[in-house]
Amino acid sequence: MFGFRILKELKKRLKRKRRPVWSLGMLAAVFALASAVGIAAAVAIGHSALDSLPAEPASVLESGPEQPDKPSAPDPSADARELTLQALAFRHGEVEVVLRRRYWCGEETRMLGRLATAEAADLIKSHREWDAAFDRTGRVVLQELVDDISPACRDNAYIGMDENGNLSLFDGPPRKDNVVRTFFQLDVHSLESSLSKERLHELASGIRVADKNEYQSVLSTYSDYALHKSKGVMKVDP
Repeated sequence: MFGFRILKELKKRLKRKRRPVWSLGMLAAVFALASAVGIAAAVAIGHSALDSLPAEPASVLESGPEQPDKPSAPDPSADARELTLQALAFRHGEVEVVLRRRYWCGEETRMLGRLATAEAADLIKSHREWDAAFDRTGRVVLQELVDDISPACRDNAYIGMDENGNLSLFDGPPRKDNVVRTFFQLDVHSLESSLSKERLHELASGIRVADKNEYQSVLSTYSDYALHKSKGVMKVDP
């Protein structure tokens, strides 16, 4: 019974001094020694061991395992691409990803399938030229602007003059209902005084363009006949 009271006393001292967990192992050794040298000697050794313990506790049990850094809250001032990356950092599981390519003429959509959110974020980060945003259905839509004509548009693209005198891009021979985009308004009087009837007929019927070079050549030729000349006449944004 006396040995148990000593053990209880030592445990209380340990608790008051907030000693680390490994000190209990030392107590076990002390009481193992008691069986050989006697309880009185063990008490003396135990007091000596307590006095030699470090003043600052290791706090092994209190500190717990180190927690990983949590992603910061989304920044509302960020652009759509950055907001998409921030949202993906908070999500788990998979997300459907779509790649949309916009050309001078035409557009293509490619389904990339369902990707893990981390994979989707890595894909966006590896293509700095892409925009990214969530659509209404929760899909991640990646958008790439391509400095060219789409493969589909190459088969059926025409540049000509619409009914309002604008130089326009058409999906097929010029008609009222198939204008893809309008570039600038033409000075019709200047055209009529400068071009032959064949060239005027060609412009009205539509000039076939099958690649980027033909596309730019036609725009360059007829930019001289723009009604309102400016430095932005030849600027063509996808």
